[in-house]
Amino acid sequence: ILWPRLQSKSTPKKPRDPSTFAGVKMRPWVLVAALAALTWSTHAVPLRGGTEDPFVPGCITSGGPTEEPGKINVHLVCHTHDDVGWLKTVDQYYYGANNSIQHAGVQYILDTVVSECMANPDRKFTYVEQAFFQRWWTEQTPAMKVVVQKLVKNGQLQFINGGWSMHDEACTHFVSMIENTAFGHRFLKEQFGYIPRVGWQVDPFGHSATQATLLSAEVGFEALYFARIDWQESKQRIKDKAMEMIWRPSETLGSSAEVFTGAFLFDGYGPPPGFCFDQAQCNGGFPVMDDLCMEDVNVAEYVDRFVETAFKYANSTRKGATAQNIMFLMGSDFQYENADGWYKNLDKIIHHVNKDGRVNAFYSTPNDYTDAKFKEQIEFDVKTDDFMPLADSAHSYWTGFYTSRPALKRYERYMAGYLQAARQLQLLADLQVNTHVTAALRGGKPWFRYWTGMDRHDMDPLAAAVALNQHHDAITGTEMQHVAYDYAARLAAGGAVADLAVQDALRSLEKLAPGAEVALCKLLNESVCEASQTASAAGEGFAVLVYNPLSQSRRFPTRIPVATPQLTVKDGETATEVPSTVVDATKIASSEQAMQNQGKASKLELVFMAELGPFELKRYVVEPSKAKQSVRASEEKASGAKDKKDVTIENELVRVTFDSNTGLLKSVANKADGTEVAVSQNFFWYESATTDQKSGAYIFRPNHTSPDGQDIACASADCRATLEVVRSAVVQEVRQVFSAWVAQTVRVYAGRADVELEWTVGPVPHEGDAGKTLHPGKEVISRFSSDIASGDALYTDSNGRDMLLRHRCSTAPNARDKHCRPSVPVYNVTEPVAGNYFPVNTQAMITGPEGAMTVSVDRSQGVASMVAGQLELMVHRRVLEDDNRGVAEPLNETQSISPYDWVDDKKVVHHSPYRIGKGLVVRGKHRLTITSSARAARSYRALQSEIYYEPLIAVVPSSGHAPSRAAFQGLQADLPANVEILTLEKQEDGSVLLRVAHKFGINEDDALAVPVDVPLGALFTVAHLATPIKIKELSLSANQSRKAMLARRRRFMAKDRATAKNRFEHYEEKPRGEDAIITLAPLQIRTFKLFFE
Repeated sequence: ILWPRLQSKSTPKKPRDPSTFAGVKMRPWVLVAALAALTWSTHAVPLRGGTEDPFVPGCITSGGPTEEPGKINVHLVCHTHDDVGWLKTVDQYYYGANNSIQHAGVQYILDTVVSECMANPDRKFTYVEQAFFQRWWTEQTPAMKVVVQKLVKNGQLQFINGGWSMHDEACTHFVSMIENTAFGHRFLKEQFGYIPRVGWQVDPFGHSATQATLLSAEVGFEALYFARIDWQESKQRIKDKAMEMIWRPSETLGSSAEVFTGAFLFDGYGPPPGFCFDQAQCNGGFPVMDDLCMEDVNVAEYVDRFVETAFKYANSTRKGATAQNIMFLMGSDFQYENADGWYKNLDKIIHHVNKDGRVNAFYSTPNDYTDAKFKEQIEFDVKTDDFMPLADSAHSYWTGFYTSRPALKRYERYMAGYLQAARQLQLLADLQVNTHVTAALRGGKPWFRYWTGMDRHDMDPLAAAVALNQHHDAITGTEMQHVAYDYAARLAAGGAVADLAVQDALRSLEKLAPGAEVALCKLLNESVCEASQTASAAGEGFAVLVYNPLSQSRRFPTRIPVATPQLTVKDGETATEVPSTVVDATKIASSEQAMQNQGKASKLELVFMAELGPFELKRYVVEPSKAKQSVRASEEKASGAKDKKDVTIENELVRVTFDSNTGLLKSVANKADGTEVAVSQNFFWYESATTDQKSGAYIFRPNHTSPDGQDIACASADCRATLEVVRSAVVQEVRQVFSAWVAQTVRVYAGRADVELEWTVGPVPHEGDAGKTLHPGKEVISRFSSDIASGDALYTDSNGRDMLLRHRCSTAPNARDKHCRPSVPVYNVTEPVAGNYFPVNTQAMITGPEGAMTVSVDRSQGVASMVAGQLELMVHRRVLEDDNRGVAEPLNETQSISPYDWVDDKKVVHHSPYRIGKGLVVRGKHRLTITSSARAARSYRALQSEIYYEPLIAVVPSSGHAPSRAAFQGLQADLPANVEILTLEKQEDGSVLLRVAHKFGINEDDALAVPVDVPLGALFTVAHLATPIKIKELSLSANQSRKAMLARRRRFMAKDRATAKNRFEHYEEKPRGEDAIITLAPLQIRTFKLFFE
């Protein structure tokens, strides 16, 4: 065959004769012989059963793990990692649009994967992101759905993780993490009866204790796998052959919430080098050529490289004589858009590797791998700390994203709490669950384009948007600007549907006429509520409806924008007057800080304390003062003269003192327990690094600063602030202005022990000398400096659950710290400031003999304690460089942005956008508490619940509100102070989903960090929720009974299993007695489905 081909090289080109081959005349019998020889060359090994294989000719792809001693089992895991938004929006990724930014089309991935798995029953595929899969599923024909169900049933298509998105672990609140996971699990259970049993967090930027405890063990996962861990820990684990471990990070939950965990080599979740066959992402790779008649045949090289890589992986991960299973990830970001290229080459690799015989290769999944690892019966080391912070190289600490896009972080947190309040009201008012979804579908409402295609419940659009925003390139702020806009738009669209249900519920509970005007006030942080502003300007009264979604009573400072100070407030039930005052709206530093809705904002705010019971809807009536008396608070200015006395604001519980010379906080005294701490607070900024490794959306790297960060610049030129003082019986305020772009109002409310600091930061200036050059960028912090002897320790929450003890790594040059990273015997923090930052979602604390200082936050932020007695929280970032981690866009948020493809005046096309308008102005709140160390948890646990479950406020015009009547309260009584209801949701079948949680960890409080009883059968006041006729306990994600989950879960062997403590073993009993009493252990969450008549 080859001879005439070689001879033809010197033959001139002629018109092709169909009876020639390579330009040589061929006899018919020669052609037959040639075809036979070619066929023989591609079938060099016997076929299954001696007949031609109906799939890829000659490739035997069946098989599985072998127990042959010493032979390595290589599990080939075909997967794709599909970000639900990053460089493109979730819609663009699904459809394959906007490929000028990134080539990716998820619908084609699922189409071709299903087709290829249908072609060969040995092939398998693993999928994760339900936000994409559920959209694809709704587009399939009934016949195709049957095919997919068959693939799922026979194990070819498997789902892991199963959340709506692959949530982040640093910037997320634990309630939202649960919601994201449960939302995806719900659909998988409905469509396939499928229950995911493996966690798959391959891309998040560090891993939290909460992921191991709640979002792994408590949802029934037997294993958790991920990619990104600190490079020094990875290096140590590879050395110790300990990339797989038992992860038990909660001292409170102990072994009851541990999980077998595997970290991938080299911080990646893609294929080993040289084994990518994706046409879109790696140009098809270099195909496996096994035709012996081809001069480029490479199958032997592929087999050798595969075996060499397998032994390399095995030597880095295997520990124990019986260990013989390793995992190769075959796929990565948006791969398998043409699945044929992958599967055809992997079929050949499996066939030829197994024919070689040195290792055993086969199609597998993370589920199959977990099964094989369990059979090995190896004892694993135990890890008790978390994987925060993450560094992927010496000067690259991923700690900037803890704060990136602070406005979106706050919006997500606000809407997540609103979702829970809306669900409660819908249930308590006994509304149908799908009234507005159905109507909107028929009416084609404008927000419909943001929906999931799976919406059947009025809360589904908002639940889907909140879940989507937990994605590790959403809440993190590491997405492109146009994608951030899309995430916010989806929250608004989902909220618009929930608003309709909330308004119906308020009308029902308040006995208002159908269609009566109920205005939801959702822009109070900008002093905007048009209904109250319009009514007060017209001299008309109005009612303020305040709903408390907390399980305990609360004293809530209510601030309503108004147009006049001549107002009175009365209790809507008793008609007695409620103390109130009118103050100026939250101060801005200059006209540069004007908010987006500044034109609508009121200059005045009516302030009163709402006394609210658990799940109570209370009405307050606001009327014009008959005596035309003003309730305006008194104001005074502190000049800053040195002879001035200190300025003090206080109530019966707390006293706050300011230095009138500097304008800064000076001390805080807790009158209740006698603790007083000298503490100052100021705003500073780090200059962003612009050379080598730059600061960006992911990475924080300050430039030109001392190792302890104490030499950085103040936001004000002289490190001082001007002061104005506001005094009234309801609230006392100190209003500080630090510079033209930083202002803050410090408040003490009557009857509250926390100090509220409402800061307004931005637009962060970015120009240098005389406005001619761009400044490298500023990363703004609020720093609290106290006399507390805290040493190198601080505490931060893990997604709002465990409070974790952190130790500042030594900031000395080339220091090798032996205790700041428990999993790394000797750690060198090469970036002393950035490497000592941690994520905080609810609170950070330092303690010492002098007491405890806690700062509670209203969104995710980065926190550090760079010297003893300090806490600094990063509140805003504006950096003008990209950090080279993929987003390819600086974190420079402005009022708006141009299209990504635009044409300038000279007709030149640009593919990167330009920013329009001034920089982003951000407003937020810190709550400062000073207590004795023993009582600190009582304060911060209560505050974190109050901040997440913020009251819902609505305004009803005077013509619409009903006469005086009793307030509505949904719970019969306060739940114990250490208990809270996380989720209360009416289901489509009329049942109720209830999640109830213990709020305290062990040793946090002598009286409250103990087991507590909760009467599930005697919770509610409304008739339709009087007494449940059936109670079923479920897993955390509500996709299976808890009993079945515990029976199914297998526990890998930990080296300390003989002494490990299971904290829950005595608290798994069924509800007891007539009141269906259950017991909660510290930090335990239990999920129930309640059925009523």
